[in-house]
Amino acid sequence: MKSLLHDPAPGGFAATKQFPVRSGIAVAMAAMAGMTAAPAHPVDGDDRRPNVLIVFCDDLDAAPLGFMGDDIIRTPNIDTLAAEGLNFTNAFVTTSICITSRGNMLTGRYAARTDIWFDGFDDLTPEHQAMSYPARLREAGYHTGYVGKWHLGPAAEQLFDDNRAFLGQGYFWDEEHPPGKGRHLTDRIGDDAVDMIRISPRDKPFVITVGFKAPHVQDGFHPIEPYPPTPSTAVLYELDEIPAPPLSDPEFFESQPDFIRESLGRVRWDYRLGPPESLNFQRSVRRYYRMVTAIDQQMGRMMQALRDSGRLDNTIVIFTSDHGMYLGERGLAGKWFGHDTSIRIPFVVWDPRLPQSERGQDRDAMTLLIDVKPTLLEWAGAEPHESVQGRSIASIIAGNTPDDWRTEFFYEHHDFSDVIPRSEGVRTERHKYLRYLDSDPLYEELYDLEADPREANNLAGDPDHAELLERMRAKWQQWQEDVK
Repeated sequence: MKSLLHDPAPGGFAATKQFPVRSGIAVAMAAMAGMTAAPAHPVDGDDRRPNVLIVFCDDLDAAPLGFMGDDIIRTPNIDTLAAEGLNFTNAFVTTSICITSRGNMLTGRYAARTDIWFDGFDDLTPEHQAMSYPARLREAGYHTGYVGKWHLGPAAEQLFDDNRAFLGQGYFWDEEHPPGKGRHLTDRIGDDAVDMIRISPRDKPFVITVGFKAPHVQDGFHPIEPYPPTPSTAVLYELDEIPAPPLSDPEFFESQPDFIRESLGRVRWDYRLGPPESLNFQRSVRRYYRMVTAIDQQMGRMMQALRDSGRLDNTIVIFTSDHGMYLGERGLAGKWFGHDTSIRIPFVVWDPRLPQSERGQDRDAMTLLIDVKPTLLEWAGAEPHESVQGRSIASIIAGNTPDDWRTEFFYEHHDFSDVIPRSEGVRTERHKYLRYLDSDPLYEELYDLEADPREANNLAGDPDHAELLERMRAKWQQWQEDVK
């Protein structure tokens, strides 16, 4: 594959493509149509530190992406990003819910230390704001910008030079932008991101974070269409048959404890999904896929804006999500629990400084969303903050994984305990231990991820694994103290 830095011709980010829907209808994905390459030129100044574009999705699971092996969904621009960049195959969040995960990423801390929990709809405190990566990079001389879903209360003036965030969940369509007459929220976020890239100052590097609401469901606004598509994706996947997700059979669901079977994850499964063979499941997942494809279109526009502005050759792009997603796995919808489908995230880094021979590779080092902040600080040449719990992955991107790199991490979820059971646990490279804090009697899960990657066989009650269970309990107990 030719480098996208030097080949904006058809097949790269600037290509115009036609993608056949399996119904036989052709739908043009023409977000990048007619764009031509602009010559690359440096920042107007001596500061050659890299720009950074962070594209951060909401509820985007790691599985439904073309480069991850999904042969139904169409994500050509994100696939190209992975093919020309690095795919971190073991990337996770430490808390699987929107607000908390955002707080973790911005501060580089576990929730046990930030004390940002969703059920309080916590804002970033002055301390959090001052230590967040936008504030630290702005202090270091970066131009900082934010577009889209923020979800952490009003942002302090010290954070962003260009702030186009919205508070709360936001609406894909609203009174100002009605269906058929306005711009879909995903397209509007893309418009703002493209504009922000184009007008960013030339005398300093930038870090721009783009927070898509998609593919998060639109709760409470349009119950008939919880995943309203953009006009350009409205008929995609209409006749595609979505396969049954892993562990979605009723027998497995009934084997789980009552507090999981009666949780909000099952309540939402009832009205969002249902059995895989049902019309509701097929319709909902197709619409979810449309939202992902709409993000992909905007990804192409942003990459073209970088090229047009001459910034592509000095801009690192990170594409990721705030957590994974149950799309019927285990008979659930949503997130929250500590199974891999809920905590694993897509994490792609596109770094134009890498030699061609290093691109298009997987990185299997255990990576966490809390690693984003220390990585950005290293790229910016800024001093790390002593209370940051993540670690910079800059050396891993360059192909040098430290000998002391992590082999395990702590998982915690304490939100909405009346409808979502509180849980904590430890995930190592091979094993996982989950503990439901309020269960009586105590309910635990133990998995051998090498033998059982889908986490179907709970070994916690198996006498043959009693010693392993005790070791994992001890790890959990130590982690409880270490993360505070």
